[in-house]
Amino acid sequence: TPKVYFTSRTHSQVSQFVGELKRTNFSGKLRTVCLGSRKSLCINTDVQKLGSATRINERCLELLKNKKSSKIKVSGYANKLFITENGVCNLNHGQQHGEGSSITSFQALTDLLRSLLYCNDDGRIIVARHKPGGQPEDAYIKFVMLCAEKTFSEVTDDAHVVIMAGGTLQPIEETRLRLFPGLLPSDIKFFSCNHIVPPESILPIAVTCGPSGKKFDFSHSSRSSLNMIEELGRFLCNIVTIVPEGIVMFFSSYEYEKQVYDAWMASGTISKISKKKHVFREPRSSVDVEVILNKYKEAIQSCSKGSGDTSVNGALLLAVVGGKISEGINFSDGMGRCVLMVGLPYPSPDDIELMETIKHIGNYSTSSVIGDDKPFNGNDECKLEPGFDVLRKSGKSGREYYENLCMKAVNQSIGRAIRHVNDYAAMLLVDSRYAHTS
Repeated sequence: TPKVYFTSRTHSQVSQFVGELKRTNFSGKLRTVCLGSRKSLCINTDVQKLGSATRINERCLELLKNKKSSKIKVSGYANKLFITENGVCNLNHGQQHGEGSSITSFQALTDLLRSLLYCNDDGRIIVARHKPGGQPEDAYIKFVMLCAEKTFSEVTDDAHVVIMAGGTLQPIEETRLRLFPGLLPSDIKFFSCNHIVPPESILPIAVTCGPSGKKFDFSHSSRSSLNMIEELGRFLCNIVTIVPEGIVMFFSSYEYEKQVYDAWMASGTISKISKKKHVFREPRSSVDVEVILNKYKEAIQSCSKGSGDTSVNGALLLAVVGGKISEGINFSDGMGRCVLMVGLPYPSPDDIELMETIKHIGNYSTSSVIGDDKPFNGNDECKLEPGFDVLRKSGKSGREYYENLCMKAVNQSIGRAIRHVNDYAAMLLVDSRYAHTS
């Protein structure tokens, strides 16, 4: 009997697929099993309260091992009870360090050792003092696979047919070279169709200037300008007065969203916006996302029903590209009548893993190559080259990959608002660069 595996990056899309499958004639003929992470499917309420995905996984393993042998109990090293000077058990300290426990650490070590079996050209071992945007104590070591085809070949070699569906697969040639370079273009069947939503239901606009005529430029060198932030605030004040129900505004990072929000708080812009929209912010913690989304939805529904302050006509949600909300969350109907994309969300050039990937894709090479007369210095490979230098020296395919990541992130974010055939929304791309062809 043939088997069909449907995979997705988010649990919400898997749930949506299962719901659609039940509506077809195949629902009574096919046996379906839905698999997902323990964090999403665990039914043990005590385990769910742990919050962290790592701690949930570890506790599940403990319960499974305890079930097999009641005499053996496996507990994370960092989750052991800490005794204070008064002899009182301190659970909080152990809970805070749940992600550093023994089971997780040994699994991570095993994965790292297994990665050493790959060829040197297939990946890189990244050693960093802290994660991007993290704290100095968040030092880490990890293996980054650069050859996606090495992993994807495990699927293509065993499957009779592989179907990839999505709205961000183009440019298709880049997808082919990244995932299955051994296949000829003639061996890949590409199908594209028009959007089911009629053109009159979508209003995409490149907003190049603000209300006072100031040119919008949210490039890295200009976006922190107080004048630019104030102009964006004046523009948003105009938008919230005319757009009903929900507005989702995307920023390039949590840091920039905080910078803009703090500036608007100081200038009184948030106070002006609050007269028309309830303001919500995307939380950094994934545990709080559902709570914020529910409050955002309830605020919109209460305004639609006419309850509460009649001068408020909906809600505004400040979100981050690549965060918890930009993918897998549906802002259908009144949840997203307008989406604002502030600037072009290029990935950070400080991302070491990304720069190593771009070097690999762009056939990047330094002057220190085999056969070069320059004497080899054992410390050369440990030097970190600035990301902008990597992009400048990278080949055309590497630079195109970097630009495509940006535009795919834009498509993912603004696509949150159109979710069915009768839906409609406006997409405002706020940056003068959106008006350029390249």
